[in-house]
Amino acid sequence: MGIRGRPRSEASHHAVLDAAAKLLEQERCSYQDLTVERIAAEAGVGKQTIYRWWKNKAGVVLEALLTGRLKLDFEPVPNTGDLRADLMSWLDSEITRAGGEDTAVMARSLMAALVTGGEETRALLNGGIVWEGMAVAERLRAEQEAGGLREGVDPSMVAATIMDPFIIRLITVGSPDPEWMRAQLDMVLTGILPRD
Repeated sequence: MGIRGRPRSEASHHAVLDAAAKLLEQERCSYQDLTVERIAAEAGVGKQTIYRWWKNKAGVVLEALLTGRLKLDFEPVPNTGDLRADLMSWLDSEITRAGGEDTAVMARSLMAALVTGGEETRALLNGGIVWEGMAVAERLRAEQEAGGLREGVDPSMVAATIMDPFIIRLITVGSPDPEWMRAQLDMVLTGILPRD
C-alpha cells in the first residue's frame, strides 16, 4: 500500500493498479509469474515508481482488489431455486479449483500485505467492497429479491461470512476440507434463512 514520500501521480497510481488487474484477469498471468517488472512495463512506469508506493507486488494486487479494479476469480453460483444446494455445489467446485499452489501463494501474500499495510489499507478494507459484486453476494442478492432471506440480511456481509473463513483455511491448511466448509455454510444459512 502507499507509503510516505514524494507525492505520487494519480494517473501513474491508477495505471499501476489497472496494469496488475489486466495482467491477472485478461492476460491470465499466474500470481507467481506476476512481477513488479511486468506490472511496471504494462503501466508504462519505472519499477522504482512502484516501490515508492508499495512494498511489493502483493501490495499492488491487494489495493487493486480493495478498490474493485481486480475481481477474485470465482465462477458464478448456480441458481436452481435451492440456495443451500447451489452454494454447496459451488463451494465444492471452488475447493477443487483453489487446490493449486498459485492460489495458496497469492492468498498468503495478500494476507501478509494486509497485516503489514498502513492506514490506507485499513481504510480500504473498512470500505467492505471485496465481496460486494462477487459470485456469492450476487446469488444471495437474487435470493433476497425472491424473498428467500430473512428481512434485514446484508448479502455482502453474508458473503464475507462465508468467504473469509474459506480464504483463511486456504492460507493456513491449503485446500479447505469439503465437510468443514459444508458445516460452516450450514451455520451461516441457519442465521439468514426465514424461520418456518
